[in-house]
Amino acid sequence: MRYIVISFLAFIQYSAIIKLENYYCGEGVIFDKSIKYPFVEPDYKEGYTPTINDIKKTETYLFNTYYEYETNVLDSFNLDKSKFKKKFKNPSIVKKKFFKYNRQYAGFIDKSNDTIIYIGLLNFTNKKLANKYFEGWKENIFFGFDGFYDKNQKTYLYNLSKNKFVYKLDTSGYK
Repeated sequence: MRYIVISFLAFIQYSAIIKLENYYCGEGVIFDKSIKYPFVEPDYKEGYTPTINDIKKTETYLFNTYYEYETNVLDSFNLDKSKFKKKFKNPSIVKKKFFKYNRQYAGFIDKSNDTIIYIGLLNFTNKKLANKYFEGWKENIFFGFDGFYDKNQKTYLYNLSKNKFVYKLDTSGYK
């Protein structure tokens, strides 16, 4: 008699799949506050589960201030921000740019008790490539480097309490 032993290690990260057709055509996933937040945030205090209203505010803020955010980042690195297209001052153009991107949302409360919303935008325009490179995106916060990921992934932190983006550059490794 043969015995087949199947064992697997599973961990549950609670998430909810959403569709916000007024914001994008793909899917979004809201990660529960119990998710292990994968980024080092020195101000992290505790997890937070974003609500649909939180997400709508985050999306609207992204559409309305995308140009300002991107030019501020370029300016902080002393890069020529005049090359960033001015058409992105228009929220409807920004919405169109990110319309076929799927979303990941997570949240946390920082040490100042501000609510921070993480939004990850994953380009699903080419679904075959996206499914390959973003495999498992509904289960885990996804972050890739270089090549495909540079061109097809964007991440932002939005301070919901102060209604502004979080600009962070960790220079602790450069002392």
